[in-house]
Amino acid sequence: MSEIAAAADPGPGPADHDASALALGARIRALRKRRGLTLTQAASDADLSHSFLSQVERGHERLSMASLFRIARALGTTQQALLTDEPEGVPSGGFHVYRATSDSPVDAGSGSGAVTVLAQQRARFLPMIFSGSFEDDGLWWQHDEEEFVYVLEGEIVIVLEDEEVTLARGDAAYYGGGSRHKWRTAPGETCQVLVVKEQQHHT
Repeated sequence: MSEIAAAADPGPGPADHDASALALGARIRALRKRRGLTLTQAASDADLSHSFLSQVERGHERLSMASLFRIARALGTTQQALLTDEPEGVPSGGFHVYRATSDSPVDAGSGSGAVTVLAQQRARFLPMIFSGSFEDDGLWWQHDEEEFVYVLEGEIVIVLEDEEVTLARGDAAYYGGGSRHKWRTAPGETCQVLVVKEQQHHT
């Protein structure tokens, strides 16, 4: 798993102490301690400031997806694993219900994007809704997990390696693990996109 990124702001700003930000911070802190890393070591490995990571762990800062990726990589895990809880013995054929909430532990980063995570428990797939505008800030995403994208509203441009495609409402795209990709919307335009990511359980 790798990320090729231009220099970026560590995060979009303070969180409002919502439950999802507190839960995400607690998971990051617990995994960091299990890995035997100090706050300073983990922040250095993630290329973030010590004070920023401290605020994140206490639920006082909301992360961008790029910063969450850096933290996950430093802790030897994935964004998906940090965004969801380990289920407590879910039986075969079991299910869980997602209840709508205004809480969001992360923001999409560039532009005015927001991310809604549609699951609390860890499962094979993680559905998320990305809403807002997205700029091409030079950041490429590349990860081991497979990904499915479905446009709910508006249009989005997806760049896969050297190929560029525009998806409108009702269009979808799928790309396998290891594919370099990035998104953008037209200037001044917004979109709402359902993203389903595969989860790999190796935390």
